[in-house]
Amino acid sequence: MGDFIEKFRDLVSVNPEILHAHSADKSYEEAVLPKCVVTPETDDDIRDILRYANEHKHVVTVRGAGSGKSGGAVPEINGIAINMEHFNKIIELDLENSCMVVQPGVIVDQIKEKAEEKGLWYPPDPSSSDWCMIGGNIAENAGGAAALKYGVTGDYVLGIEGFFGNGEPFKFGGKCVKDVAGYDIKRLIIGSEGTLAIITKIILKLIPKPRYEKSIWCSFNSLEDGSSFLRQMMRSSIRFSAAEFMEKECIDAVELVRKERYECNQGQANVLLRMDAYSQEEIDVMMGDVRVVLARFSNAQLFDGDDSQYWMIRRAISEALGSKYKHKISEDITVPPGEISRYLKALKAFESEDGMVFVAYGHLGDGNIHTNILNDALTKEEWNDKKETWVQKVMELCVELGGTLTGEHGIGLSKKKYVSLFFTDQEIKIMKDIKTSCDPNNILNPSKIFMRKKMQEKKV
Repeated sequence: MGDFIEKFRDLVSVNPEILHAHSADKSYEEAVLPKCVVTPETDDDIRDILRYANEHKHVVTVRGAGSGKSGGAVPEINGIAINMEHFNKIIELDLENSCMVVQPGVIVDQIKEKAEEKGLWYPPDPSSSDWCMIGGNIAENAGGAAALKYGVTGDYVLGIEGFFGNGEPFKFGGKCVKDVAGYDIKRLIIGSEGTLAIITKIILKLIPKPRYEKSIWCSFNSLEDGSSFLRQMMRSSIRFSAAEFMEKECIDAVELVRKERYECNQGQANVLLRMDAYSQEEIDVMMGDVRVVLARFSNAQLFDGDDSQYWMIRRAISEALGSKYKHKISEDITVPPGEISRYLKALKAFESEDGMVFVAYGHLGDGNIHTNILNDALTKEEWNDKKETWVQKVMELCVELGGTLTGEHGIGLSKKKYVSLFFTDQEIKIMKDIKTSCDPNNILNPSKIFMRKKMQEKKV
């Protein structure tokens, strides 16, 4: 590694504080110190870094803000962390073509704000949009609450430029809205978790922003009523821009941590709906439809108050559960919407077996359920012994219901041991062959997504 550090000494840091800052992301994976952190400033820097790394078999991990939750940005053992913070420019806002050209280090909310200055909108809204970078969003194909109506990150990527793992440049897509020429390699790279390529330029599609928006909170006596209401609303003519589900335990945790009480915390199940439209009349019609369906459920309540408070509660849940319970692990599985009720019932049945608490919330409008496994009673050693057994059960339940192991966060390190539950050996081989085609020396994030031989580790 000394050869790499010497060759790129103007871009490299081995400062212990900087190494530590690049050793982890927001997942539960153990931190791993990189051998060095390199911060390229130009496309040529990235090309040269990749070519040298290939020649000398140095493994690299690209890092944005470190907001990922599956360990995708955790460095490789004895590896190099590539920091993309200098690729932080909004290159162009093209009003004629309703698109924006950006570098991967731009913060997502900066993209939103720039677009909205001109009456346009970039809809994807991951919960960390105020600090996560668009490059990481593309690497994970990030979603968010708005995915229900507007889709995920990949639905707004018109074009990408960058370098494959071997340092060879590529350019896929552009400003055309329709393009069916050749294989859709662009969509293959989106969501590949930094294992196929490094992106240096992105063209994002923008759309007109609806002028009117309203959020309402509905509470129910039971999880079954809450999920049934949500299913009925999803079959209605309304296209909600978000439909979030939260168990009472989620709201209780937020109240406990924030030392506040919320009027809307009334039922065992809560549904937060967001509607948007280009006229107030459309909003009024949607509200009428919601009230009709809500009236079918006894003791259901509708709260039509402070939108910002409702969304503050929703966004505070993950951290609040982590503060309330000594042990927490969260999975972002997805099941078909018609199987949500069965999934929630099965989770509650798990609770009686081992003293674990299972709490669900998330984007139930599209079946993406953030499943939290919680415990206060176990020691750290007992928790570490038991948690994987319960994650395995959650994954097996997901398979049984026709679901998938991740809807937003990616596989990374955290979920790779479960990949074989969802894919056949032949399907995994095809994915590995694609990896080899794009990264023949396996230098880009080689320990992510697929199980590989264990390496000597140097952890923090």
